[in-house]
Formats: sequence, C-alpha cells, structure tokens
Amino acid sequence: MHLQVTQGSGRCLGIPRPCPRSARATSLRCRAEKETAPGKAKQEAEPGFGLKAIWTAAEKFGDALGRRKGQPVSSQPESLPQTRQMSRAEVIASLREDYNNNYFVSGTGSMEAYEPDCEFADPFASFRGTQRFKKNVGNLGGLAQNVKCDILDWRETEDSVATKWRFSAVLDLPWRPLLAAKGGTTHFLSKDTGRVEKHLEMWDTEPQRVLKTLLKPTAKVPTNQWETFFMALSVGDALGVWFAISSPALKGAAILFTDFFVFDLIRGKGLQGSLVGWGQEICYILALACVLTEGIKFAQGMQGGETGTGGRF
Repeated sequence: MHLQVTQGSGRCLGIPRPCPRSARATSLRCRAEKETAPGKAKQEAEPGFGLKAIWTAAEKFGDALGRRKGQPVSSQPESLPQTRQMSRAEVIASLREDYNNNYFVSGTGSMEAYEPDCEFADPFASFRGTQRFKKNVGNLGGLAQNVKCDILDWRETEDSVATKWRFSAVLDLPWRPLLAAKGGTTHFLSKDTGRVEKHLEMWDTEPQRVLKTLLKPTAKVPTNQWETFFMALSVGDALGVWFAISSPALKGAAILFTDFFVFDLIRGKGLQGSLVGWGQEICYILALACVLTEGIKFAQGMQGGETGTGGRF
C-alpha cells in the first residue's frame, strides 16, 4: 500500500510534522495490515466488555475443572527454559506435530517451537506464557468430544507461519452444545531463536455467533431437562424456558415456603410490608404458578420423558 504525499506536508511516517487526517487514517490501516501480515488474517473488531467478561469466566471455569481433576495447572509437565536456537526445519516439524495433535483445542501438544513467554492473542484476550495457554486449553479441552480439526491452508514466510483452520467439538456439558469455529493463526518467529514469539489467532466466525451456538444442544429432540431449557432459550421461547424450569422452581419455592413457615413460628406474624413479608408473597405466587404449570404439563402428557421434558437438572 502506498501513502499519498501532498506537497509541503512531508511523509506520513518518519517525519515529526503533523499529518493530514486522511494520511493518518491511511497510516493506521497500513499498520493494521502489517500487524496481521503475512497470512492476511482477518482483522476483528475489538470485543466488548461482555465478551471479555465471558472469556475471563471461561478461564476461571477451566481452572475449577482442572482443580476438580487434580490438575490445577496443566496435564503437561513444566517446560524448562527454552533458550537454544532452533533450526527452521525443527520449528516447522514441531508446529506440524502440534497441529496433528489438535493442540489449540486439546492443549496436548509439546509446543517446543514456542518461546516460554510467547504472547497469545485472540478475539477475546491477550496474555503471555505457554504454560498458561496449555492450562486454559487443556482444562476446557477436557470437555471436548468428537473433535474434528482440518488445516485448510499452510503458508510459510521468512519470519512467520500462517495457517487457516476449521474445527468442531461437542462439549461434555449436560445439554451437549456444539463448539465450532473457522479462522487462522499467524505464528511470528523470533529473529534470535527462531521460535514462535507471538501466536495471533483470528476468527472468520464472529465470537458472538460462537457463544450463541453454546446455548443450543446438538440433539434435535431434547432428552433431558437441560437440553429442553437451552433449546428453548436459544430460540427465545420464553414459555418453553418456563416449562423447563417450573419443576425445579417448584422445589425451590417449597424450600423457601418451609423456611418462611419456620421463621413465622419463631418470630410471629405481623411481617406484612417488610422484606421478609414481600418474599413470602413472591414465594406463594411462584409456587402457585409452578403448580399450575405442572398441571398443564401433566395434562398435555409432557411428564415422564415422553417428549423429552421429564429429565432432571
């Protein structure tokens, strides 16, 4: 890309004189393309606070899974400091082996071609360290089943390796959602060691769309209450969502009703208008609505799992 130069303004880059607004915009575009080249990975919009919060929650959820499995850090052994320079052939061979192991889905690759403090960036966040990458991907990757990963393109330049990929997996959650995405990764190589010093991952699939698919079960016909709930939620069926949660809501209302009854026995009546009094009224209304809903479901033959709504949370 060439920058337009106007007489008396100087070049947009390299001269301290102010640039015209149009030239500054062109300069920013040049820098953005330079950052993603080679491979010309698709430039994604900066994710909002909500997506970043979801990414953080997913990382914490993965940490919880790791602790539950007795693997709070990673299933892989700790890496020793990697200082020796790798040959170009060794780097390429190691990267290909990692891709063959679906390392960015399972976290089981050796990642010997990476610097220990390699920067990892994607549409959600950016951080440093191969151990953190292995931990995050390995913990969440433990939920992935029926993983399918295809490498669509592989391009090598002097200072980078750019790939295009497509993957899908069914997550081992009660409603068994499908996680699928298409995108690419650019591995920027260090001039000093030859290893990967930056791992830039970009998605051709919008992150919002990926998150939306996580609400939809893979089953065409729900087989349990979780699948019923998320199937209704994914299509915006408010009545279906209520039908799915009415049974556990009734149990919760019954517990609250019992608590309020005991509280009344201890403290006595005269709580109308107080916070506890309002809580009692809401509890009674909720319990009545749940009872009516369960009656409708029973009348329609929806209990007992005949249409997939008789499962348990």
